[in-house]
Parts: sequence; C-alpha cells; structure tokens
Amino acid sequence: MTLHRSAHGAWLQADLGLVLDLLTVRDSQYGIVFLDTAGSIVGWTEGAYAVTGFAADEVVGQSFGILFTPEDIAGGQHVHELNASRTLGAAEDERWHVRQDGSRFWASGLTLPLYDGGTLHGFAKLFRDATHLQLRTLRLENEVQRLTGERQAHDLFLATIAHELRNPLHPMRLATRLLSPPSEPARQEQAVKILSRQLAVMDRLVEDLIDMTRAGRGRMTLSYDRVDLLQLLQDAMDACRDAASAAGVALIGVLPPAPVHAEADGGRLLQVVMNLLNNAIKFTPRGGQVSVLLNVDQSHFVLKVQDTGQGIGADLQVRIFDMFTQADGATTRRGDGLGIGLALVKEIVSLHHGTVEAKSEGAGQGSEFLVRLPLARPPPFDVSGHPVAAPP
Repeated sequence: MTLHRSAHGAWLQADLGLVLDLLTVRDSQYGIVFLDTAGSIVGWTEGAYAVTGFAADEVVGQSFGILFTPEDIAGGQHVHELNASRTLGAAEDERWHVRQDGSRFWASGLTLPLYDGGTLHGFAKLFRDATHLQLRTLRLENEVQRLTGERQAHDLFLATIAHELRNPLHPMRLATRLLSPPSEPARQEQAVKILSRQLAVMDRLVEDLIDMTRAGRGRMTLSYDRVDLLQLLQDAMDACRDAASAAGVALIGVLPPAPVHAEADGGRLLQVVMNLLNNAIKFTPRGGQVSVLLNVDQSHFVLKVQDTGQGIGADLQVRIFDMFTQADGATTRRGDGLGIGLALVKEIVSLHHGTVEAKSEGAGQGSEFLVRLPLARPPPFDVSGHPVAAPP
C-alpha cells in the first residue's frame, strides 16, 4: 500500500501498522484517509483514490468534508463523525459520499482516533464502496412495499367482491316475494325483470373475474371474424337499456348511416362496449345521458362512450385502467365495484393492437372513453416485434 501524506503527517507512521491490520482484502477495495485534529486530510491511500477518484494532490490539505454530500455538510455530519470517534473510541458510519466526478457512492466506514502517549493527534477513516449492498437493500425494500401493496389490494378485492356479490341479493329476495302466491301477472313480470337484471349483473361479474384470471396467466385469446360494428353496438345498447332505464339515464347511439365492418373478436369487442356502457351508466346520475359514437377512417375505427356523470379526478385518470382501481371518497364513486371492468377493457383492446384512453375535465364534469382499433386483423409478430410474413 502506498500512503500519500503531508509534511506534517510523519506522526502517522507509528499508527499505520494498526490500521493496515484491519485490511484483509486487496487495498483497492478499501480507502484510508488520515486526518489531523481539525479534520483536514493529511494522508491518502491508493485505495482511497480507487474508491473516490480523487488523487492525493487534490485532497491533501483540504477538509475531509470534501467527501460528504452538501446536505450532510449542511447538517454538520462530517464534524459529528469526528466527535463521535473521539468520544466513543470508534465511529461506524454508513452514508452517501461524493466521488471526484460528482457521483455518489454508499460508503460503509469506520473512523478511529489516533493517539500518541495519550494525546490525540488525528483520525483514520477506513471506508469501502458498498453501493451495491445499498441498492440491493433498496430493491428489497421496494419489493416489500410492492408485496404489501398487493396484499392490501388483495384484501380490498376480497372485501369488494363480497360486497358486489351481496348487492343483487336484496332485489332477488324481493322478486321471490313477488312470485309468492297469490301472484298476479304484473307482479310476476316485475319479479322476472328484477331477477333477470340481477342475474345478468352476477353473470357479468363472474365472467369478468374468469377473463381477468385468463389474462393474468396470458391465456386470453382472440377469435377473429368479420364483425358488423353497427349491429354489435346496437346489441350492446339493447343489452344495457334496462340498466339505463332503471337508473334514469338516457342511452343514445350516434352511428354512421353506412355499414361498417371490421376483423375482430366480436364476443370480446361486445364485452368492451358493454363494460364501457355499464361503467358510464353506473356513474351518471338520474336525468343524465350516456352516448355512443362511432367514427371510421381508412384503417381504424374509433368508439367513443361519453357520459354526463361524476367525471374522473386527475389522480384517478392515470390509473383508471389498472386492476382493482378504486376511488377514494363517496363523492365521485368512480372506481366502485371490483375495479376489473376497465382493466379487462384495456386487456382486450391491447390484444386487438388498439388503444384506449379516458378523458375528463374533473369531478362532476362527465367523462369519455376512446377506443381505437384497426379495421383489419394485424399481422402476427415474432419475438423481436417484426411482422411475420404470410406463407405463400
């Protein structure tokens, strides 16, 4: 090991052997800095140069605060380290230090007071670059946070699914009482409508759960066919009309006069439209309106579902399509339910090589969802993302 020291550092020679005994690996992995009682650098090893990038002539004579971050200097940490070493006999420390190029490294170190005949002559700071250990710790902490978040989301999901499955039970009990003898045709018809509507809700809930399970395992597939988009949208609106009527919401379709066909999975596409419509109806107050608009260009069609409902807050817009997304507070209600309907929409649209986005001016300003999908089936892609040529 080579030691670079100032002219006033001759007293270090008697203590250097003690410090060298601490090193059990190559000296380039460890740096040793010798300081006088005021904290100025009087000795600098090759290991210190290897770790920090500072050459001896750049640091000898300067305060060893040159190694500390500006925020630690402002907090007096460089002075505190020497005081702790003097008081306790040794000061172990882990913190960010600064290299010659301005980058930072996580240093694990030990500062020792150096005495001669009971008189303090200075300090020796032994340190190593432990950035890889700190980054590993941060990754583990992030992983713990992620798993904790997933557990909380899982618990919320279980609580929500119990609530959602319980919701249809009350109207279904009411329907069974209406069917109890003596029964009238009008009451029977009302009961059947209630049961049909609530069973449809439960059926859609279960189907969404199954589909998101498939998507999570990468097992959701598409079955392409030639789809009449006008008929598909009409079917979706017809299926949602009862729910809109019960909620007191007007359901309006604005569709092109000419037929529009696309290559898509009609069943999956119907799921997309119905999920968007049910979402809009659910969050639109009585007397409001939900509209469906279809536009077509040469290569894509754009489906817009717009409502005059509660709107979407800015904080929720960025995660509205995430799994289990829930809204905070009772005013917006946006995100009530299982939080998988819009996640399923995004999954199906992505499988079709399309895009979906949500727009809203904020709470109480209504919202719109835009789905853009290709009219023709996209070619298959290889693992590198390049289109695969069709066989001759």
